Amino acid sequence: VPYNLIPREQPPPFPQTLGKFQKNPIEVSEYSGSELLFSYISNPFSFSVKRKSNGETLFNSTSTSSDPFSSLVFKDQYLEISTKLPKDASLYGLGENTQPHGIKLYPSDPYTLYTTDISAINLNADLYGSHPMYMDLRNNGGKASAHAVLLLNSNGMDVFYKGTSLTYKVIGGVFDFYFFSGPTPLNVVDQYTTLIGRPAAMPYWAFGFHQCRWGY
Repeated sequence: VPYNLIPREQPPPFPQTLGKFQKNPIEVSEYSGSELLFSYISNPFSFSVKRKSNGETLFNSTSTSSDPFSSLVFKDQYLEISTKLPKDASLYGLGENTQPHGIKLYPSDPYTLYTTDISAINLNADLYGSHPMYMDLRNNGGKASAHAVLLLNSNGMDVFYKGTSLTYKVIGGVFDFYFFSGPTPLNVVDQYTTLIGRPAAMPYWAFGFHQCRWGY
């Protein structure tokens, strides 16, 4: 997604070359923000995002032999990346589509983001918008917290949620991830709309005057 379409901060200059770590694949590099800690291993590449306040892992793309997903794939027309998830996480989002359960994600349900101009009366159908963002609500020791993950990518994608993992399969673009630390759902929405833009209020004169010509 071009920077002139959704204005946002440019990524900071990368101080090291990945080739420096080719001989030592277990070396971990870390970058600390105000709320989150980003760390990565260069070879084979994987990364994780943790909450600084309690060390909770929000995203972890590392793949082991016991995981139900493979390691990162990055090709011209196919990208794949996964993350581990706790069993008690509740995920919401990944629209715009007509899911029978509403906005809560359920394991093994199909989640495809590929915008179409289609009637909303059909179940499991994609609609007009593509919002590759999910909010993760967790209960950590009796304390609730929320965070969100946005993959800012305009290509068609399938997202496979399996309860303890989530996998993106995208047909192009790059991995442009944004993590919103919350820690409340309202904080998450505020941080998310700060990036993508606030929703516009509907003018009073427009109420009652909307007409859709679908079907005739």
